[in-house]
Amino acid sequence: MKKLLLFFSISVFFIGRSTAQELTKERSKESFIEWNFGIAFLEDEDFVFPGTSVLWGKTYINENDLIFEYEVGFALPTLVTGKIGIGKKFNNTKVVVGIRPFPFNIYGQSSFAKGEKGYWITSLEYNPRNPTNRVSKGILNFGYRWNLDSKDKK
Repeated sequence: MKKLLLFFSISVFFIGRSTAQELTKERSKESFIEWNFGIAFLEDEDFVFPGTSVLWGKTYINENDLIFEYEVGFALPTLVTGKIGIGKKFNNTKVVVGIRPFPFNIYGQSSFAKGEKGYWITSLEYNPRNPTNRVSKGILNFGYRWNLDSKDKK
């Protein structure tokens, strides 16, 4: 199962990279490094479990402020993770929904509080499958994205 999830994650990364440019006719493209910290709500336990991740990703925004983004990286306690999502930009706020293949979750994410070198984000994730054996039923994350570069075609 882990090999299948890793294969899926890698496939999504490469497909997403080429598809984003073809489908979105990007107006802007941003690369970023993201650090997250959060808590997982475990199914079999009555407590929360802490976690953290560091990811690299890209965000594409088209003329209609539609967003396509993907990210991959390292996490604790899962070791590897990634996300792929679509969304909408409202002024300086980016709202994205998507999927995290491993550990499997559906998520909603929003940016807020733009900083000098990036911006803060928060996400709420839900595992729609029947979580068992210490798998989370949900995750609450907070993080910061540092802009590595940006290309704006305005």
